[in-house]
Amino acid sequence: MGTPQADTQFQPDLYDYDFENAPVEVLNRLRAEDPVHWSRHGFWFLTRYADNVTVLQDPVRFSSAAAGWGTTNPLAKSGADKGDGTNAAMSKSFATSFNQMDAPDHTRIRALVHRAFSRRTVEERRPRIVEVVNGLLDAAAAKGTFDLVHDFAFHVPIIVASEIIGIPTDARELFRAAFEKSAGLMQPKRDEASWAESIAAAKWIGRYIKDLIAERRANPQDDLITGLIRAEEEGDRLSEAEMSSAISTIYTAAGTTTERFISSGIYILLKHPEQWRDLVADPSLLDGAIEEILRYHHPTQSTSTNRRCTVDTPLGDKIIRAGDTIRVGLGAANRDPAVFTDPDTFNIRRKMEASPLSFGTGPHFCVGAALARFEARVAIEAVLQRWPELKLVSTAPVKDPKRADRYLELLVATR
Repeated sequence: MGTPQADTQFQPDLYDYDFENAPVEVLNRLRAEDPVHWSRHGFWFLTRYADNVTVLQDPVRFSSAAAGWGTTNPLAKSGADKGDGTNAAMSKSFATSFNQMDAPDHTRIRALVHRAFSRRTVEERRPRIVEVVNGLLDAAAAKGTFDLVHDFAFHVPIIVASEIIGIPTDARELFRAAFEKSAGLMQPKRDEASWAESIAAAKWIGRYIKDLIAERRANPQDDLITGLIRAEEEGDRLSEAEMSSAISTIYTAAGTTTERFISSGIYILLKHPEQWRDLVADPSLLDGAIEEILRYHHPTQSTSTNRRCTVDTPLGDKIIRAGDTIRVGLGAANRDPAVFTDPDTFNIRRKMEASPLSFGTGPHFCVGAALARFEARVAIEAVLQRWPELKLVSTAPVKDPKRADRYLELLVATR
């Protein structure tokens, strides 16, 4: 135990595009040789299931609160502030997101948001979700060959999340595009131009949400924004910054992360044609398939919010120092051979040895988990029923350089 000795250990670049395209060997080596890994990026990276659970379920020693993190905040590392206060303002905005809070503030805001994502509420949205899925598949059918990412899975959660939140149809694409550009703020700074573009997009989102909240105060609708305003009027106080950040967080949780769940899930099933045929013959296997897709599909997945150690804490054979940042490798944990038998094999009939950590665990368990599972089930079931003989055209897909957590293109043929 002691201070990190990065120069004597395997030091992969965890932001490298090649790593995103072929991560399993690297992650397996880290888990075997250095499971509590001090990365070249200045944070601890965890690859074992047990260590992930320890951190996620202990908000006292491993805090989600971003305020006061100093150089552990990704924005502070960029050096891009140049005296204009931009980074300070952005950092403050991120810090008011409830996924970057601890109790009691996290508990208070999460309880308000959860009303829109309960299992009952999700089930009530079934007809609309089915309608969205079928509409997109009708358009895809006319093409014959279509892209699972951009013609289908990309749109399902974005449409549904936008409607839940209250983003008008005519602004949906602008909002989505701005979110995609602003995601660069949570990655290492590559160049001035892309960084400036990300900052401009984040500012646009902030202004748009502020205006949308004001509009809903004047003209209430049946949506999450109106619900938060009404809760506020009933005494559950949210600051303007907390409300704006909550909306941004929910858009990410309910929208942008589910797209890869659907597209990658269908791709993996088609890569295992015998299991695709099993699902066609026996739809009762679909629930197990959904859980196996969650476990298997994204080995590099991490929590959207890192953790900060609050007190010197032993983890594995290392000491995590107070103030250190920890990145929780959910996808790596889902491939831990100490928990899952033959973890690098995809098997929809798997007797799941433990719950996949794809939605996290503990107080920050993903509030959109029920919606994501439901959307994926509806989407995959609809594709299976329409095209039991669906053919995979993209046999060696690569990750999107702009969003390495999803494939650039996944072409399939319906005939």
